[in-house]
Amino acid sequence: MRLICRVLVVLFALVLASSAVAAGDWPENYIVHEHSESPDGHYGVLVLSQKAAVDQDETEGNTTYLANLQTRKTLGEIRGTDYFENQNHRDLNVIWAPDSSTCVLQYEGRYGFDSVLVLELNGESFHQIDIGKHIQKTLARQFDGYVNAYFRFGADQKLKVRALSYTNPKGLPDQPSNYAMFQGRFDLKTGKWTQASAKNTQEFDALETAYNDDFAKHMIVTANSADVPEDFTGSMFTSEQEKLDALDKMMNDVYQAVRAVTSRDRFVKVKQEQVAWLKTLDAAQSVEEKSKLTESRIRTLQDLLW
Repeated sequence: MRLICRVLVVLFALVLASSAVAAGDWPENYIVHEHSESPDGHYGVLVLSQKAAVDQDETEGNTTYLANLQTRKTLGEIRGTDYFENQNHRDLNVIWAPDSSTCVLQYEGRYGFDSVLVLELNGESFHQIDIGKHIQKTLARQFDGYVNAYFRFGADQKLKVRALSYTNPKGLPDQPSNYAMFQGRFDLKTGKWTQASAKNTQEFDALETAYNDDFAKHMIVTANSADVPEDFTGSMFTSEQEKLDALDKMMNDVYQAVRAVTSRDRFVKVKQEQVAWLKTLDAAQSVEEKSKLTESRIRTLQDLLW
């Protein structure tokens, strides 16, 4: 009887070993998450495919991996995530440093993020730092709300962080709506925050628009909806004038956000620059030229928020 039990234990161990993913192997049914590739094309985040998750009823408890896309080897599991491709009310947003040495992974829930992780490459492995908890903790001094975060990598090994906190996401009339903003700087060399502050704001909508750095990627001008890519999630405009009108509204929001955040003395200069720019815009000869000038001005104003 003892021999039979020992054989069963060995067989069970062999089954477990054969079904487990060996360290470094590309896991079965995993794909590269969209827009997660590093600038040099070497690295990316792997997630379970939607087909595999649904067909195999694996819609919970799915880990994600950081992988070398050139060698098709994983660098390790990314702790604190549970995601599969196109999961409802969930997403992974990956922002890479220009030199592909570090990325920020924001694990987004239905409202706000669940976690924000810094992944620092070290050869064929990586170091993971949770910075989301500090952002949430700092904002919680104002009130306990949902949080969206935005990031920029600086040339000085500093990660700039902006975040917006809010309550009552559905806008229910019988619930209070509170808004706050976070400004921080995280030192990637030391792994410590060198700046972190939060305050209430009345300019939530304007700031949310202003922190959208890739707005131009989400605009298409076409008279034929069939020309729009199938996976496009932005705004379609039937004419350049329609696009310009949308850009003009966006610029006004960004200008309002800058006024809310910038000191009074600094904003006097911003206002002077805005008046001079408006004269340049009025002198433009075409709608296309005005659109390009407005896009450029939006980016200039956005930079003032960082």
